[in-house]
Amino acid sequence: MYNKKVQIQSQTKFTIKSPAKINLFLYVTGRRDNGYHDLFTLMACVNLYDEIELQFLEPIKLHPSNLTLQLKTTAPEKPEITVACNNPDVPLDHSNLAFRAANLFNDRLSMIDGIFAQRVNVQINKRIPMGAGLGGGSSNAASVLKAMNQFYGSPLSVEQLMAMGLELGADVPFFILGGAAIAEGVGEKITPVPFQLEEHQILLFYPGLNASTAEVYKNIDLALTKPVKSNNKCLLKISGIDQGFVSIKGLMHNDLELSACALYPDIALFKKELADYLPKFGFLPEKLMMTGSGSTFFSIFSDYEKAQRCFNELSSKWRLTKKEIFMTSFINEHLESWGVVKR
Repeated sequence: MYNKKVQIQSQTKFTIKSPAKINLFLYVTGRRDNGYHDLFTLMACVNLYDEIELQFLEPIKLHPSNLTLQLKTTAPEKPEITVACNNPDVPLDHSNLAFRAANLFNDRLSMIDGIFAQRVNVQINKRIPMGAGLGGGSSNAASVLKAMNQFYGSPLSVEQLMAMGLELGADVPFFILGGAAIAEGVGEKITPVPFQLEEHQILLFYPGLNASTAEVYKNIDLALTKPVKSNNKCLLKISGIDQGFVSIKGLMHNDLELSACALYPDIALFKKELADYLPKFGFLPEKLMMTGSGSTFFSIFSDYEKAQRCFNELSSKWRLTKKEIFMTSFINEHLESWGVVKR
């Protein structure tokens, strides 16, 4: 399982971009006995990034007599993991997904002979809003797993990293892969989408409030999702998803939006504000919908000038509020979009 040669890394500092995502469609297809929900969703990375910096406090140590990795029979004492963040609202303990990712990676590393985990500091520079449906925490966890794997000479495969990611959260395997992909089940089945997403501008509208993913899922009425989800797979099969964004426009829908708006009236009011405001200035986005479990909405513009004008107008309008707007675009690459920089 772990029998591969290690390429020793001399660098002790790694920086990796940690992208946000949007759900171009999200259908809840059922609820399992353990309370988890089955999904059918198309996620795509966008170029709004957190930055994760990992500082390893010692060079990698390898046993000189055996550079081939094998299963260990004994596990050494766990090295120290510390997390810091520029956002004071981000927890820095075991409730932080980046911390848990580093801890889980060290657990796997302890099973490998000839290699020893090092103390590591994780610095998170947050730009992605928290509790916004943009996957910031899951992306951070995936970034830590990828950077640590690279530091230790890539002892784990992409598939192994994705399996580890699923232990941390449903969206983490997607971020391990990157790009755009369909996720099914609770996130364990990931299918990369082969089409190139055309040049579109995506405006992200964040209302300045967080939504609880657990509460939004708990509040969902599965009976209300049936008419839409029953048509989804049929539409997907006949629409030719590999033909580009135009092929999925008719599928864009989020089963969680109704639940989020019911739980958080301010989210519903925010959507109404956007729906009322955008047309007044000639902004006719092709779709306005919520991503993930909220609270962020997004619109996809094919006209760059209209998107830029909308961004400028709302940036000015919301300047003294907690609301934020981000102008982004799709990230098409898989794996190549990992963005690890060695220092």
